[in-house]
Amino acid sequence: MEEIDKILYKLGYYDADPLKKQEVQDYIDESVEFMKSAGVPEKQLTSSTAYVVKTIWADARDAGKEDTLVKKDGMIVALISQMRRSK
Repeated sequence: MEEIDKILYKLGYYDADPLKKQEVQDYIDESVEFMKSAGVPEKQLTSSTAYVVKTIWADARDAGKEDTLVKKDGMIVALISQMRRSK
């Protein structure tokens, strides 16, 4: 099962239409770009921690809660910090 399919399943889209799949893939791509710009090493972008960031990001974007994504004491910031330290 591909990463996109796993994330769609976690978001509750068990038989997602192609448009929803592309929309969620765009969210995943956004999260990868954000992680890269935050200094996450390339090899960490396929780790299980990165998968969690991608899932949280896609869930928040899908729910329309973009303003809750990046907070100083938020989960995404903590996970990215962890990935940056484990070079």
